Amino acid sequence: MTSVIQDFLNDRKEEWLKKKLGVNMDDIEKTSLMQQAQTKYTLKTWLPDAAKRACQLSMTTHPGKFSHPSAKTNPIIASAKKENDGYLRTGNVDYDLDVFGNAAAMDVYKFLKLKLEDGQTVLEHLERGTDQIKAVFGTSIAEFETLRQNFLMIKQVKESQTTDGLVKQIYFPVGQGYHLLSILTPSGLLDKLKKHIDEIRFSDVAKEARDCKKKKAYHPNGYDDLYDLTVTAYGGTKPQNISVLNSQNGGISYLLLSMPRKIEQRSLRLPVRDFFTDTLRLGVFNEIFKSLHGLMEAGNNQNIRNAIQDIIKYVIDLVLEFALRVREHDSGWSTRPHYKKLPHAQCIWLDNIYIQKRKDEEEWFDPICASFARWIVSAYEKVLKKDHILLGDGEMNYIRSFVEEAMSRDKEFFKGDF
Repeated sequence: MTSVIQDFLNDRKEEWLKKKLGVNMDDIEKTSLMQQAQTKYTLKTWLPDAAKRACQLSMTTHPGKFSHPSAKTNPIIASAKKENDGYLRTGNVDYDLDVFGNAAAMDVYKFLKLKLEDGQTVLEHLERGTDQIKAVFGTSIAEFETLRQNFLMIKQVKESQTTDGLVKQIYFPVGQGYHLLSILTPSGLLDKLKKHIDEIRFSDVAKEARDCKKKKAYHPNGYDDLYDLTVTAYGGTKPQNISVLNSQNGGISYLLLSMPRKIEQRSLRLPVRDFFTDTLRLGVFNEIFKSLHGLMEAGNNQNIRNAIQDIIKYVIDLVLEFALRVREHDSGWSTRPHYKKLPHAQCIWLDNIYIQKRKDEEEWFDPICASFARWIVSAYEKVLKKDHILLGDGEMNYIRSFVEEAMSRDKEFFKGDF
């Protein structure tokens, strides 16, 4: 017998004695129980009993009891081909089979999962009928074969499958009719997911990185986190009634957030017909144009003229910032059909797909400057409404001179020389 199996039997014996021994027992009773335990947990005695109880357990990949603890379905061991298809599914993730059945027989499963010196489990050796497991059992060939067949009942899959009314079901259209599908839970995937998330959130490395963050200290790896996780509990106070993997996780599983993407409204609207009317929001300029109006009503001296110039230049700079933000969008955005009515001069000015034309050609420059100046005058009139001062060609040309100066000077934005 290997040390692993001997340790297992010793542990089982200690557990049995702990339950049986009472504080008020006399020495004779204690000695009798210890003798019983010694006999009960020898390999020769324990193996036949365990082999008979193996049929009370079933190995599966998809336990039906995750839908309802009282659901009774045949055990299913699903196998699927592993493919690089991008799906988290059965076949693409390696995990141990789960077990459900009589909780009192779970020691049989623990025994079958023991790893021998070669790294293979007792169950794997039994499936192949190796000489090593025969030597460990130390029985006759006939006795070994009986034990082997009984233990392998844990993996028995019936040819005819039955479902249960307590299992979640769905009608799935097939041809002219429907198939009634029973939805079962891949408990191995749930187990793998929980272990992976726990590693991300609670591993020693993650804890160390979080401590560094609190202390504002450097950490070479940092840490990841997952938000909006939902915790589900299967089995209530008796998670072992669902399955072994569920019991090992205390009945706790995680659900990742599965919600449609929140589409945030663009803070900047791409121009469809005209940059100045489509993209620029007049409310941003309200107070600026009111200040300009106040200066124009205040009189005509050098200080006032300088202040008016400063405001006009500020308006121009603010518009140029909006233009730069439009340029930050994907190159070629203006070539899509939705933007076909946008003037070509504005396409060259605002879309980096035309960066070479912006460098080499000048035809786009004058139309932009003219539209720019007209918009400043028009925006001022709209903000002030009936109170605005009438601006003529002289004022328009005055404003345009500052526009042309800014456009010519700031080549980083408007000539493409960067």
